[in-house]
Amino acid sequence: MKKLVFVVIGVIAVIGLLTAFDGNCRGNNDGERHSMRDKMEKDGGHRGMQDGYQMMCEELELTDAQKDQMEEFRISSKKEMIVAESDLKLLAIDKRIALRDKNFKQAKKLSGEISEIRQEIAEKRIEQQEQRWNILTPEQQKKADELRGEHPRRESNHSPKLKKLKRQ
Repeated sequence: MKKLVFVVIGVIAVIGLLTAFDGNCRGNNDGERHSMRDKMEKDGGHRGMQDGYQMMCEELELTDAQKDQMEEFRISSKKEMIVAESDLKLLAIDKRIALRDKNFKQAKKLSGEISEIRQEIAEKRIEQQEQRWNILTPEQQKKADELRGEHPRRESNHSPKLKKLKRQ
């Protein structure tokens, strides 16, 4: 019964997120503006991943059909990820309860399920990247590689480059 309640709450949260964060390659033509985004633009900050996605769509000169495919794929992928991540959170709660109740056998089982879902998420992300890549023409793929090479990547704390800089 508890799981059902959590699933219902998760579904409501997913619907809320989907309505709150809607975007596509076509830009925001309805005149609606976001105050935080406006403030960041004024302050010289970046506009975020969504705008990077829009810029990529423009740079690659996607056709309307490709834009539609990308948008449909983005929405379905987002829904899948929300479900998987909510499952992870529910299992984590169940695991904490099992540990609190000293039910270590159940906690181990739940840890295994959590690991499986994380593995599935990682594999899904790779599949999603492959599917997006396959929507592009060979010329667009080449251009995407060039654009990716120009984009500065953040260095992780465990990066050899960053460690070298810290030592100096």
